Amino acid sequence: MLRKLMLAAIIVSGSTMVLTQTGVAQMTQAGSRESQGRRICRYTDVTGKLSMRRRVCLTKAEWDRAHEEQRRVGQEFVETLDGCRARAEGGGC
Repeated sequence: MLRKLMLAAIIVSGSTMVLTQTGVAQMTQAGSRESQGRRICRYTDVTGKLSMRRRVCLTKAEWDRAHEEQRRVGQEFVETLDGCRARAEGGGC
């Protein structure tokens, strides 16, 4: 159980970088009503750089979507591992 939680935490934290690289541009379209709200800026670590950080500014709704996406990705990964483990016990995977 602890191993699963640690793995999920690693995946969720790693997905932050993937999300900021791929999804931020889509979530911050100039014409969307949500993107015209007040921006909240946070710093994220840059994968592959020891001390480099990137500033990411999104609205509250965009941050909420980002967190939900991270949660979903982590949950899917854990479910995939559980399914693989179950198949491995039966001779699959």
